[in-house]
Amino acid sequence: MKLAELCTVYPSHWNDPAPLHPGAAIPMDVRLKLKAQRGHLQAALDTHVQRTSNRSGLGLRPYTAGDALRAVSLRHLLLQEELVTRTDVSAGRFRVAILVHCYSNMEFRSEESEANKMQLAWATAGVLENIHQQQAQKIDIIPLNGPHLSDEIRKQAARIKRAHFCYVLTDLLFNPKDVNASATELDGILKHLRIPHGVVVVIRDFLESPAIAESRWIENDAALAFAPPDQAAAETDPLPESTGVEHHSGQTYLKNVVGQLNELESELNNRGWTSLWLTAAHPLETMTRRLSARLSALRVGL
Repeated sequence: MKLAELCTVYPSHWNDPAPLHPGAAIPMDVRLKLKAQRGHLQAALDTHVQRTSNRSGLGLRPYTAGDALRAVSLRHLLLQEELVTRTDVSAGRFRVAILVHCYSNMEFRSEESEANKMQLAWATAGVLENIHQQQAQKIDIIPLNGPHLSDEIRKQAARIKRAHFCYVLTDLLFNPKDVNASATELDGILKHLRIPHGVVVVIRDFLESPAIAESRWIENDAALAFAPPDQAAAETDPLPESTGVEHHSGQTYLKNVVGQLNELESELNNRGWTSLWLTAAHPLETMTRRLSARLSALRVGL
């Protein structure tokens, strides 16, 4: 199942009322699939391990690759020669914040029949909410209504700082005058919040995706996501580079997208965060597999 199939029930306009619980709109068969992957995802998502057994809500589960060694029960290892991991399964002890960036550019879609980026962001938030609910963790969905992501995060700083883990869902549209400006600015505000771990999920339209870097779109230098307002005028009299029109089409655009994502990943790795990018064309299984891999890598680095 592709993520696009989950998007139709979510609002497509950035200023529509934000869903309080986007996970409630996820179909039951998808929830069952996520539940079937629970053992695979549990090790990656269990970042709030407990060392002692004197608290209610503490549970034990089989050891899974990627678990922190400090979470392994030495008593079971010595007495039963069995590797088990301590985990806190009581609701509300671990808080997760999911920030959804809602502004006008999230309404973009390259084809009218496809889901736009706003719908994909809410569908992704719904999947994440379901995954964390299965871990008995408390989830806080926070819509950020404004074009400047860092300013919106500052407004919600007190609420976000309560979380132990955070997701930021945004398209991270770059400034054509400085391709890496958005990534650097986001990294700066996350450093200010001092949340130890999180994931930035970059929402892209499928024609904004680096995955088509070898396709005929590049060979023909066709317009991708943002065509110039007057294509004919642009062909006869190209605008100077500072206007950024050419940053939204052809080879230059894709190079900038790839460069921005690489810059973001390198910045986030320095503070215990990671990133992944999604399009509506991605299968749900691909999303969960990539998420598990990213979170497992964070746990190994703890």
